[in-house]
Amino acid sequence: MTTSVKILLAACAAAFAGGLLAPQAAQAEYPDHPIRLIVPYAAGGSSDIVGRSFAQKFEQALGQPVVIENIGGAGGYAGALRVAGSKPDGYTLLIGSGSELLIRNRLQKQPLDNPMEGFTPIALIGTGPMVLVGKPDLKASSLADVIALAHTGKGLNYGTAGAGTFMHLVGEAVRFDTKSTMTHVPYRGAGPLMNDVLAGHVDVGVASLASALPFIKSGKVKALAVSSASRTEFAKEIPTLGETPALANFNLELWIGLFGPAKLPPEIAAKLQAAALKVLDDAELKTRLADQAIATRKLSGPDFAAFLNTENEKYRKIIADAEIPPQ
Repeated sequence: MTTSVKILLAACAAAFAGGLLAPQAAQAEYPDHPIRLIVPYAAGGSSDIVGRSFAQKFEQALGQPVVIENIGGAGGYAGALRVAGSKPDGYTLLIGSGSELLIRNRLQKQPLDNPMEGFTPIALIGTGPMVLVGKPDLKASSLADVIALAHTGKGLNYGTAGAGTFMHLVGEAVRFDTKSTMTHVPYRGAGPLMNDVLAGHVDVGVASLASALPFIKSGKVKALAVSSASRTEFAKEIPTLGETPALANFNLELWIGLFGPAKLPPEIAAKLQAAALKVLDDAELKTRLADQAIATRKLSGPDFAAFLNTENEKYRKIIADAEIPPQ
């Protein structure tokens, strides 16, 4: 074999080896292709709007497209399970809330002791209260009046966007804590619920503040109370549930966070966390979330994990005390 042939073969071998090593080096740099962000509800709702608003800023921070995929069903549980079963490589993430991650698990016939075992919490995005509203001709002008009516046993009812939802949990907590007699009327979404409150077909509605606020401002429904510990910045004139003596210290807020599947590599989780916390400082994102009556709230790492544990215990107690059956 001549010297020139040996040199040629050596060059080919080096080029071949370089071709094998190049993809490995590229794979080590996360992210190197689009990320799928699952919203576990149909397009057009509040969760979808929050998810898309967050995704737009998130992809700028990560330098890769973030593609929204709506996977509805089972009150958000189907989409959450899709993420839990995905490959833990950082390319499938979830915009999730307590409804599908914690409450839905508690309402299964065989709930998991640790409903978060299938997920890696990355960062809390924001929180927002529910609001109790009364039909136009409700013979009550305050929550205390509603409770008094409920104690008369005259068949007072309350509606929510569905059985097993966060709204349902709020309603049952109010019913149990006040020892009231109120019948739950589940609807298939916030739209049908608010239509029936407006029409007077249901006495009280438990709804997201964003869905109810236009009707509150126009005077078409009676605003009774919000479910947060303090009055919301989006409607400071509405009292809290806790301002009614029978519900002192009441505090249940809907929260939305970013999650990945379990066993997400720490370095990928850290990169996602840093990007999420960065975008939560974005003024435009804050405005878009405020339009949905969601206030941005930065929480990550051990603090976020502790928050989730506290919320899980709240939900467990309400479901047990109120004897909410599996859905």
